[in-house]
Amino acid sequence: MEVYQKEIEIIKNILKENPKGMTVTDIAREIKINRNSVAKYLDVMRISGHVEMITFGPAKVFFPSRRIPISIMINHVSDYIIILDKDQRLIQINDTFLRFINKKRDTLIEQTIQSIKLPFINSPEIQSNITKTLNGEASIKEIHYQTNDPEYYFIIKLIPTVLEDGRHVATIIIKNITDQKIAENKLKKLQK
Repeated sequence: MEVYQKEIEIIKNILKENPKGMTVTDIAREIKINRNSVAKYLDVMRISGHVEMITFGPAKVFFPSRRIPISIMINHVSDYIIILDKDQRLIQINDTFLRFINKKRDTLIEQTIQSIKLPFINSPEIQSNITKTLNGEASIKEIHYQTNDPEYYFIIKLIPTVLEDGRHVATIIIKNITDQKIAENKLKKLQK
C-alpha cells in the first residue's frame, strides 16, 4: 500500500511539472515503471479526482486536477456541513457548523451522529433519511426547531457522496433559513 501511495505522489508531481498534460506512455517512460501499472494508477487517480483526462484521437492525455478537495471546500461555505460514514460516524464537519453548535472538532470526529445529540439532526425523520442517504437516496427536508428562546428554521439536504478513497458516505448540508422565515412570518401577520 505504501508503494502505491508513493507512486501516486510521483505521478502527481510529474503532472504538476507538465501542465500541458502527458500520456500514459510519457509518464511510464518518465518514472520507469510498467505502462499498465501507470494506466491503473491513473484510473484510480481519475476516479478520486486527482487527475483529469482529455482524449486526443487514440491518445489519452492526463492533467493535474483543478478541483478543490472537499475537506478544503467545506470550510469556505456558509452552510453547515457534516459528512457521515456508513456507521453514521462523523468523519468531517465544517468550521461554520462547529461555531454554531459551539463545539470542538476533536470532540466530535469519529462519534456517531446519535451520540452528538443535535436535536434537529437526531429527529426520527432525519435519522430515517440518513439511513436512506447511505443507501443512495438523496432528500431535502425543511425543519423548524425551537429551544428555550431562540427558534430556528433549516433546510437539510442529505446527499449520497463518494470520498476520494471510494467510501460511500452521507453528506448533510444544513442551510439556516431562520432570518428568512421570521421575515416571511412577520409579513404574513402584516397582511392579515
